[in-house]
Amino acid sequence: MPAKSRKRARKGKKLYTVITAIILVIAALLPLYDKGYFSKKPIVEIPEGSAQVHFIDVGQGDCELLISDDGSTMLIDCGEAEYSADVLRYLDGLGIDKLDYLLISHPHSDHMGGMADIVSSDIAIGTIIMPRVADDYIPTTNVYERFLDSVADKGYSIHAAKTENVAFGSGELQFITTDYSGENMNNYSAVVKFTFGENSFLFSGDAEAEIEKEIVAAGYDISADVYKAGHHGSSTSSSAEWLAAVKPQYCVVECGAGNIYGHPHEEALKRIGYYADVILRTDLNGTVVFTSDGRELTYEESGQG
Repeated sequence: MPAKSRKRARKGKKLYTVITAIILVIAALLPLYDKGYFSKKPIVEIPEGSAQVHFIDVGQGDCELLISDDGSTMLIDCGEAEYSADVLRYLDGLGIDKLDYLLISHPHSDHMGGMADIVSSDIAIGTIIMPRVADDYIPTTNVYERFLDSVADKGYSIHAAKTENVAFGSGELQFITTDYSGENMNNYSAVVKFTFGENSFLFSGDAEAEIEKEIVAAGYDISADVYKAGHHGSSTSSSAEWLAAVKPQYCVVECGAGNIYGHPHEEALKRIGYYADVILRTDLNGTVVFTSDGRELTYEESGQG
């Protein structure tokens, strides 16, 4: 083959390689684009007068975003630190530059690992809430210390979770706490119920059966259309007594694919399935978004789990 022909052949091969690489990169980024990571547009439009609850896929962790009809926002947990950039991109994709409430259900890294990054970001934060932990069991983990440093650097303060009702747009947030003071950090979880018109959502962090029983015995109305499965669907939560009081139509389990804990546990799914017509899982369904007009509920899933 003449030298010029060999040179053209080499150039053609290089061009083919470059084009192939570009196509592979675009193919890899398309799922992220579909999730809204590179778009300022909301992933799901919010109809006027409606509220939304986003169950954001953060692997083996919890992260929920509440948006009321007047634009009020609340972020509950954010998953491990490795997901903080994803959560921030998700919020940016929805055009959210302020969180009226930031709630840490309890100080475990799969719920608050990325909170230092959330607090340190350009997002303005109104009220930061987390449960009061007994002095003997206050965490000394790096993620907890980083979070405290970020709060101090921003000049924010932390409010201890307490049992109270708070207006949230046309809806209401009901915070439920107990007097637990033991060493099981899961049982410090703050429980929150969001009611919007005739629809309601219940979030219980990783609270286990002991706390579930105490809340039910106290007579709180914890009935909800949508239930965020306690403790990622662990058998230690979502007790029969608790579920009989919640009576959910929908349940969302936030867990990571192939996680080492085996979440969700079959026993819990069986108990939940006795009430819930629909069980959604972030490891299978990806991010799940519920929209309420105050009467009816609809949901969409990213399918990227």
